[in-house]
Amino acid sequence: MPVYTLYCPDCEHRFKGMVMAKTEPPREWVCSQCGSRRAAPAPDATPERHPWEEKHGGGCPCCG
Repeated sequence: MPVYTLYCPDCEHRFKGMVMAKTEPPREWVCSQCGSRRAAPAPDATPERHPWEEKHGGGCPCCG
C-alpha cells in the first residue's frame, strides 16, 4: 500500500494519502485542509510503503 505525500497548491498544505493494495491511485485528490480538488502528489516526494507492511511482512493486519 503506497503512502503518498500530497501537496495542495491552493493552501500549500502537505499531507499524506494512502492507496489500498491492488487499486489505482485516484484521478483527483482532495486537500484535507481546504477541500480543494487540485491536490496532487508532491513533485519532490516518492511514494512510501505503509509502515505495517514492513513490520508484519504480509500486509496491514487490520486490512487483511
